[in-house]
Amino acid sequence: MIANILTANFNITVIKFLQQFSNPYLDKLAELVTMTGEQYFSIAIMVIIYLCVNKKLAYRLGFASLFSNSINNLVKGIFKVPRPIGTKGVRSLRLETAGGYSFPSGHTQNATVLWTNFMKNLKKKWIYILGSIMIVAVALSRLYLGVHRPVDVIGGFILGTLSMLIVNKVLDFEKSSGSILVLLILIIPMVIITLINGSSDLYKQLGAALGFFIGYFIESRFIDFKESATVVHNVIKILLAATGALFVELILKAILPHGHFFSVIRYTIMLLWVTVGIPYLVDKFKLYKEEKYFNNYV
Repeated sequence: MIANILTANFNITVIKFLQQFSNPYLDKLAELVTMTGEQYFSIAIMVIIYLCVNKKLAYRLGFASLFSNSINNLVKGIFKVPRPIGTKGVRSLRLETAGGYSFPSGHTQNATVLWTNFMKNLKKKWIYILGSIMIVAVALSRLYLGVHRPVDVIGGFILGTLSMLIVNKVLDFEKSSGSILVLLILIIPMVIITLINGSSDLYKQLGAALGFFIGYFIESRFIDFKESATVVHNVIKILLAATGALFVELILKAILPHGHFFSVIRYTIMLLWVTVGIPYLVDKFKLYKEEKYFNNYV
């Protein structure tokens, strides 16, 4: 019954309706928009906010993104809905972003987590407007590109919103209780989902989550760096974070054996470099100024 709803013909009708307006310019625009729903985009935004704007907001973005992606993989594995790729009358573009099952849309879910977090924590009218536009745009781009059905993007929006609300509620409780162990409410389900699913991507993500969790504890308890800095210092921080993480990835990949366990270790250390290593350098070499931004919102 559910499978029939998820793959019903009206879904394909909507895709064909959107694709009747296709042209090379819209193709490029759709591909550009859909890139903002990829997890790499969310990670880049999170790192910039963490190092340069407001680390508390970045923690909410990071934990929500990682938790949401685990839930997405769990639901995809439960329903196992094939993508509309190859359906008669549907053309599909940017297939490199269309691996795995179709329901729910990971891109739409990522965009929803990112922008609803901004909406909830910043509470600015322009953020509500921009965020709403971007979520809808990413959802439409997935339909236009022929890699998802309407029901997929609706499901992604719902799960993204729920993930954001759960993570923010957990972090609010952690803040009021003063116990970082509260965050295990997020980490333990991710461990279970990873062990059940067994995909290499989830093991890498689990490593990132563990690095984020450990880094959150170390930085908040022992470093507490200041995010605000000059433009030059911000550029230095971002370059150090990117090049350092790449260096760690290459070195550990060369010296550690292959396997899921070592992927977890590798990504844990990479995230520790960003969440602890860079803050330590910022504090040690005073790559900051006293002003802080957005701290009233989270």
